[in-house]
Amino acid sequence: MKIKYLAICCAAIAGLSVTIPVMAQTATASGSMQVQIAITANCAVTGTSTTLDFGSQVSTATGPASANNGGFSVSCTNGTQYKVGLKPVSTDSNDGVGKMSADPDNGEFIEYTLYQDSASTVWGNDVNTNVKSGTGNGQVQAHTVYGKTTSTLNVAAATYRDTVAINVYY
Repeated sequence: MKIKYLAICCAAIAGLSVTIPVMAQTATASGSMQVQIAITANCAVTGTSTTLDFGSQVSTATGPASANNGGFSVSCTNGTQYKVGLKPVSTDSNDGVGKMSADPDNGEFIEYTLYQDSASTVWGNDVNTNVKSGTGNGQVQAHTVYGKTTSTLNVAAATYRDTVAINVYY
């Protein structure tokens, strides 16, 4: 009996679905919306910097030592104009001149100057005069640092060091 009742109910529902009129869509309403994203300019010093290494010198050398093996990379948003400044932390000056010391308390140091290229264009931290300019391309851009020391005459045998801050202005 339950099966007969179920069959009758199913037949009734099927019959109703055939006889109910379906309304055709006769009009369309439309509108629009905006989609956006704001890309802001950004720059970063990326990767690992390499040491500007003047190598080994004798303390009787009277001429300057040169190096061109220091470097770092910058990544800026595509089209972003930027300037890179270098500032030795051993001095308050923005002229690219620093002082390497083995022991800051003993007063011995070796002065050095940072350069942007082999033509000795000074690389300092004054955004109006001695920084290196570039345009971001969205990729990592490598920058080589050149340098020269003053004379190493009569300084104590030791490893002399300094730290250089890398500043990107954009």
